[in-house]
Amino acid sequence: MNNKYCLTSEDVINVAIESSGKSKKDFEVDPNIFLIFSSSLLEFLTEKAKLEPSEWLMPFHPYAGPEKIFRGKYHDIPITVLIPPMGASPIASIAEDLIQCGAKVILLVCGSWGIGKEVKVLDYLIPTHGLGPDGTSIHYGRKIEEEIEIDKDIKDILAVETQKRTEKYHIGKNYSKEAFYTITQEEVYNLQERGCISMENGELNVLATICKKKNVKFGAIFYSYYNPLEGWRIPWIEDQYKNCVHIEGEIALATLEKIIS
Repeated sequence: MNNKYCLTSEDVINVAIESSGKSKKDFEVDPNIFLIFSSSLLEFLTEKAKLEPSEWLMPFHPYAGPEKIFRGKYHDIPITVLIPPMGASPIASIAEDLIQCGAKVILLVCGSWGIGKEVKVLDYLIPTHGLGPDGTSIHYGRKIEEEIEIDKDIKDILAVETQKRTEKYHIGKNYSKEAFYTITQEEVYNLQERGCISMENGELNVLATICKKKNVKFGAIFYSYYNPLEGWRIPWIEDQYKNCVHIEGEIALATLEKIIS
């Protein structure tokens, strides 16, 4: 029996080339990638990096294709910014396709649940490790109980650049769990004892696992938009939210400059 994968990212790119009549170069992305989910952050990055919309794989691969993709330059540094579907599974395909098309640095710049004991809403969170039971990263060789260390150099740069701009930040582990509605207070308390400050639905575990496997630099910075011990709220409609994500964008851009310098 043939144990080769039925479909690879290379296959997807080749079919896109054949279907479009374009060249492989037409599907290349910039070596520096920001994965984001906030429209306010996109507005900020568009202004700073003169972003322009791009198609990439969207017409040819709807599952892996992001909802939006933009390209530009910040201080002559080429950047591709994507707003992908949320969740571990879409991020897995998108990460593989980005790497296949030339990505060398991938930064996840978004929000998460702030579950640390001292974390307040709109505080910044810098993960040092990814852990938790998301169901996608195991297919890339990660064991369920494994803690994935985030690229230490990038984590350190993120911490320094955050310290320059605010005192409202925390450094610690991130927990990935895809079923947000099944988390309990007891689970949160247990995670705090394990050093977790944040929680999201699997993107970080998958991104970290794939980037490590393919030797691509990666890192993440979050802002806290919800504390499950304090009740649901929607800070993205509040005035201070826009300033929060703008600072997050500044941190990410400054970090990228340091990474490639």
